[in-house]
Amino acid sequence: MNEPLAKSYWPLRSLLFLPAHRLDWAKKTALTSVDGVILDLEDSVSPDKKELARNVIGEAIDLLSVLGIAVTVRVNALDAGCDRDLAAIVRPGLAGVMLPKTDAASDIEQLDRLLTAAELTARISTHSVGIIPLPETARGMWAAHDIALASKRVTGLITAVSGPVSGDVARAFGFEPSLTGEEQLFLQSRTILASRAAGADFPVGAILGTRLDDLEFVERLIRRAKQLGFSGVALIHPSHVKLANQIFRPSKDEISYAQGLIDAMSRAESSGDGAVSYNGAMIDYAMLPSAHRTLALAARYAARDQQRES
Repeated sequence: MNEPLAKSYWPLRSLLFLPAHRLDWAKKTALTSVDGVILDLEDSVSPDKKELARNVIGEAIDLLSVLGIAVTVRVNALDAGCDRDLAAIVRPGLAGVMLPKTDAASDIEQLDRLLTAAELTARISTHSVGIIPLPETARGMWAAHDIALASKRVTGLITAVSGPVSGDVARAFGFEPSLTGEEQLFLQSRTILASRAAGADFPVGAILGTRLDDLEFVERLIRRAKQLGFSGVALIHPSHVKLANQIFRPSKDEISYAQGLIDAMSRAESSGDGAVSYNGAMIDYAMLPSAHRTLALAARYAARDQQRES
């Protein structure tokens, strides 16, 4: 089977959570530099506004996707209205679906079947919509690899990179979030590895549990997410978008180092060598993929930023 079309949207540096019933917020977000949005039909929409959100979300998907913003929707759980959500959202321009409370691989298999039926009804290509599983139970977190492996649609798992405020993931795992975050590193690293080992190469860190105006701490969490191996971050406030885009876009020094490494290896290869000293360290072919990836990401993000600014 070919890779789902949804994977062509990734990697995304920044994804912004938005309540699905706030069409006015979606219109304002269209003016930001965010790479993607997560329109939320679950926790940020009260039960009495679920139908309103389903009625207006199609307009938000159309508005954002035409501007090149990748649109994911966090639906309600499989037993709490997911089928009605899918009927309202599966359409051209929908990049993915985030499934909260993912507990087992069977949840993703069921969602895959529901998505295929919805794609056929909407007359769009099957497997064009991706899946981002959100394991929020201890069982789901333990089964992370099986969950990521359950469908070709899965672009990456998502988990919390949290400040000192406890949420669903912290309660289920049993850790108490702190400023320094050591207690979360096992879960975060295991989630990233489980995702990538399953071929879902774009795990996402959700930046949570911070004061909205504490940009210094938000920046610290975003940098932690990047260093751990997340491909991008999900955010809860527009003021955090610029930080995420800057941190995940390779810096001038990183670009220069990568290009220099590639050039040094090219010269070594022309001399019949497979290793060479570069910037005081020995390098070989194993370092080339990372250098090429740095340049590819730099070009991708530069083009995206230029497109959004024009």
